[in-house]
Amino acid sequence: MLNKVKRINRERCASYLGTSYNDLSKILSKTSNKSDLILKKPQVDCNPIIKLCIFIALWLITNAVYAINTAILDAGSITGKDWKLEGATLAVIDLDQKKPQFKLSATKITLPKPFNDLTLANIQCKDFTWDHDELHCNQGRASVRSAYWQSPTTNLSIHLSPKLNTFKLEDARLAGSRLSLDAETNGENWQGKVQAKHINNNLIDKLFQSKPTKLKQAQSKQGRLNLTGTFSGKQNTLQEFNFTAEVEGLTDQSKDGKIAAEKLNLQTHLEGKKIKEDGWYWQSKSKMIGGALYVDPVYLEAGIQPIALNAQGTWNTKSKKADIQSFTYQHPDVGTLTGNANGYYRDGIKIDKADITLKSNALQGLLTTYINPFFTESPFIGVSMAGDMDAQFSFVQQALTGISVHFSNLNVKDEAGRVAINKGAGRINWSDNPTLTKRSELAWQQFSIKGLPLGSAKLPFISQGKSFTLAEKIKIPFLNGSIAVDKFSWQAKKQDEPDVSFTGSLANVSLEQLSKTLGWTPLSGNISGQIPGVDYHDKTLTLNGELKINVFDGIVKVNNLASSDLFTDFPKVYGDIEIENLDLDQLTRKFEFGNITGRLSGTINKLVLENWHPVTFFAWLGTPDDDDSSHRISQKAVKNIASIGGGGATDLLSRSFLGFFETFGYDKIGVGCYLHNGVCQMMGLEAAGQGYYLIKGGGLPRIDVLGYNPSVNWDVLVERLGRVASPDKVIVQ
Repeated sequence: MLNKVKRINRERCASYLGTSYNDLSKILSKTSNKSDLILKKPQVDCNPIIKLCIFIALWLITNAVYAINTAILDAGSITGKDWKLEGATLAVIDLDQKKPQFKLSATKITLPKPFNDLTLANIQCKDFTWDHDELHCNQGRASVRSAYWQSPTTNLSIHLSPKLNTFKLEDARLAGSRLSLDAETNGENWQGKVQAKHINNNLIDKLFQSKPTKLKQAQSKQGRLNLTGTFSGKQNTLQEFNFTAEVEGLTDQSKDGKIAAEKLNLQTHLEGKKIKEDGWYWQSKSKMIGGALYVDPVYLEAGIQPIALNAQGTWNTKSKKADIQSFTYQHPDVGTLTGNANGYYRDGIKIDKADITLKSNALQGLLTTYINPFFTESPFIGVSMAGDMDAQFSFVQQALTGISVHFSNLNVKDEAGRVAINKGAGRINWSDNPTLTKRSELAWQQFSIKGLPLGSAKLPFISQGKSFTLAEKIKIPFLNGSIAVDKFSWQAKKQDEPDVSFTGSLANVSLEQLSKTLGWTPLSGNISGQIPGVDYHDKTLTLNGELKINVFDGIVKVNNLASSDLFTDFPKVYGDIEIENLDLDQLTRKFEFGNITGRLSGTINKLVLENWHPVTFFAWLGTPDDDDSSHRISQKAVKNIASIGGGGATDLLSRSFLGFFETFGYDKIGVGCYLHNGVCQMMGLEAAGQGYYLIKGGGLPRIDVLGYNPSVNWDVLVERLGRVASPDKVIVQ
């Protein structure tokens, strides 16, 4: 009876295995006295048949071949609904025990979508079960390959069934780190969780696209990356993700040197959710908690409080458009930047529209960190700044369209002495729309330019488009007097210098304080004058009307003033100057020229300056015909006037009785010059033999001074006028 049962079971199994009863009997007879049974791959590759044959074979082994300890079945490929196991070998161990072990080996497994790009190979499962259409692999090992990384071996846990599929990788290797991946598919839905700790600098190099040979100190490269995250989706589409990355002690730089990090500690969190076919909602949080980061040209160094950037918005994967609904960039002890923007990424970032607000109560940090680096030679080098600022900026199509800046408690100091502001405040409004006119105002307690101090004042103006216009007349205290500005306008021109117009006046400005501030020889008196109109157009500065300056109890008039190429390296200035009744006593007492009393008048016509140096003019300075004031001149002044004409009087004065007199009387003084080609053609009051009178004596003691040089090199003449010279060719009569 037992033999009959064995025969029936063998016949059933043989038919399922696709072989004959005799062949199966031979296999069983050969292995009946051995501990192992090996069943070769069936001729019919049909997964349900294979599973049933395994069951029957194992049943036969346990009931009829009791001496066998291990059974091995070469199953070939095992295919499920969304997965496939290739090169599969099934083994049952310890058949003689109450609980035998089941093991699975396979060369490759194809996972369900969207994880089918992940290839698991060389699979070994110590704890394996297969019940109906479900496959369980616990305590497994496998190697991992994908388009982005590979791991030679990893711990594996997998569960495959028609509805729910799960797999978990632990201790996989990724750029020197250990990676864990836990994933699940349930019908069309899927989700996963990934964790990687201490990813080394090799992967970060790929992110930076750096080449070790490009680094100045390649051996100093270091840093690690920790990554955790979850993701989920439907069918082949990612629907949601949530990732956190931590950079630890990163020191590296990109191959072009535009991005670099030194001992950088950075934390970043990014999450996104699909909201329509091509749209995503996202938000991110990042903070720099240690080290330094360079993003050309800005260098950032973390302090006690982290530098943080938070943002949220939407992204369209098809159009590459981004809508940043809000963002906040906070740099402690520097400022906070907030706002919103939208744009797109095509061959770089393009901004369609942006509204940004900047708040700072540490203007010095803002200046040195974010402004100076953008200038090759920043105009703010050596400038220290303190105060509070609140500013709004608007951008459309990459262009700045509006500015509103409010500042208070502004204090500015410049090591070079170019500008200084004490207790400044105000609001600046600007729009590129010429129809929008919003008033601006600047105010200060003290303001100085090139050391020239301006007193407390307010400056109202309107700035729009490419123009700047004074909103109303102002008067600014200046050196015990004032500067009045009746009109000022500035109009920018495309690819050209701006048009400027100015009208104003000076009232009782201290000449003594002005000369002292400018480093001149101290002068006395006050300056008052009208500036009827100054226009700058087509690179030419012109004076409309006559400029009058009251100085040294006389008047200096400037007419036909003009300038070309004023803001270039080679400016030119033209004009005519008229001098009326200057008090020589006031004038000469401020110089080492020697004292002279009387009045002085004259003209400097057809004056041309190139790069601020005289090129040509017709000049005459002398005693007015109607001057009835006292005419006295000191010995020192006599000598210096004589030197102008190339004469000398020192020896004659010292050897004659005239040397006992400190001053002399004179009738008239006069000297003229026509400058041309660097030579000054000299002239005096009248001809005198081979020379000309520079001083014509009068009264007692009387002295006449004659010059004999008809022409003098201009540079030599300037040198003579600039020092106390000893004349060597002069006739004293």
